[in-house]
Amino acid sequence: MILLFSIINFFRPLNIILGVFTSFVVSYLIDPLNFIRFIDLAITIICYMAGANALNDFVDIKIDRINKPNRFLVKYSVSKKYIIGCIAILFLIGSWNALHIYPLAKNIALFFALPTLILYEIILKKIPLIGNIIISLLVGSVFIYTEAGLTNSINMTWKIFILAFLLNLIREIIKDIQDISGDNANNIKTLPLFIGINKTILFVRFLSTIFILLSIHPAYSFQYSIYYIPLILFSIHIPLLYIMWGLRVDITTTKLHHFSNGLKIMIINGIIIILLSH
Repeated sequence: MILLFSIINFFRPLNIILGVFTSFVVSYLIDPLNFIRFIDLAITIICYMAGANALNDFVDIKIDRINKPNRFLVKYSVSKKYIIGCIAILFLIGSWNALHIYPLAKNIALFFALPTLILYEIILKKIPLIGNIIISLLVGSVFIYTEAGLTNSINMTWKIFILAFLLNLIREIIKDIQDISGDNANNIKTLPLFIGINKTILFVRFLSTIFILLSIHPAYSFQYSIYYIPLILFSIHIPLLYIMWGLRVDITTTKLHHFSNGLKIMIINGIIIILLSH
């Protein structure tokens, strides 16, 4: 049972569920009756995310021995060819499915998401800040990919994409501060190692301020009901301000882990706010 749980967790099911839920919310708001088209979009999301998560663990196995010793590939000895084969199958299924959706969504999946996912894991994640930006773009792209898959256009979700990008970028940088020991031991120059923790914290606070200002800008708030401002204030802004205040050079990895999880909850809250206040 423990082994089975480790195998399932290897693919990060909670992250995949979040990605599919994001797509579902966008689909529900744009075309609630077209469930079949949403299923087609979700299959590609599931396959790409599962393949990328597996590739991440495969590439980062040395780092995970320090930062995340409970990861599946650290605890269990698995043949490299099986892991690579599994990743290839997931990417192939997702790409084959993407061939049958609207052209704009197909192009986003095949010519942006897939190559960027692979390049990120192999090369881009090792470049300070660039890797954080890339993964945040990929997370935010679920919004525009879903709209493109339903309407073959992007008119509604690009503003949501910007907010999702910023919030996830903040989380990715905080995770880099948390993982600084393992990254340093494996000579991976993330932003905290490149410019120092203090300057990284200042940058996180800058990004958080930009997010708060953008999210209450009339271009966003006028799109939604009167519930939008109080919902985003209490479920995202106040927790984010707490994180901005709590970041310190001598902060513990446990506290950073809590902040990272809190930001993931804020991302979920943001998706729910879009649903409730539309």
